[in-house]
Amino acid sequence: MDNSNILIRDAKPEDCDQIITLIQELADFEKMPNGPKISADVLRKDGFGEEKMFRCLVACDGDCLVAYALYFFNYSTWEGVNLYLEDLYVTPAYRHRGIGTKLWRNVAQVAVDRKCNRLDWVCLGWNKQSIELYKSKGSVNLTSDEDWNLFRLSGDNLRAFANNTQ
Repeated sequence: MDNSNILIRDAKPEDCDQIITLIQELADFEKMPNGPKISADVLRKDGFGEEKMFRCLVACDGDCLVAYALYFFNYSTWEGVNLYLEDLYVTPAYRHRGIGTKLWRNVAQVAVDRKCNRLDWVCLGWNKQSIELYKSKGSVNLTSDEDWNLFRLSGDNLRAFANNTQ
């Protein structure tokens, strides 16, 4: 298929309704349909409000968003500024056309331009095709190679811990 009509650009506030739809598609693909808890309004506020919590690139076919890459900067006490890729998703009808790789490469270029020391993300273990693609481009699987474990504290447990009740 021809990709000449696919445009990659920075997301805009008016894209948030379509991005939320893509986020739900990603959750369904990841077999976690009840995962997303935010609305387009929350996404708009968090990404385009007074304090921008993330940045996002989108791939467009005309007025239709067909893919997105949502990322933010973080900091390592060992290496300094890093970029974290939260989501990279291409809607099924547009897969296997290089759009995901192009978005990923654009995010990597943001990291290079901003002098980040690394680009981090997570991938579900069953997504072997993506894992092999990432490895083929020089990525390191920190779980298998360095035995890093990812932890999460959320919801009531987060509040209880913060309030010293747990």
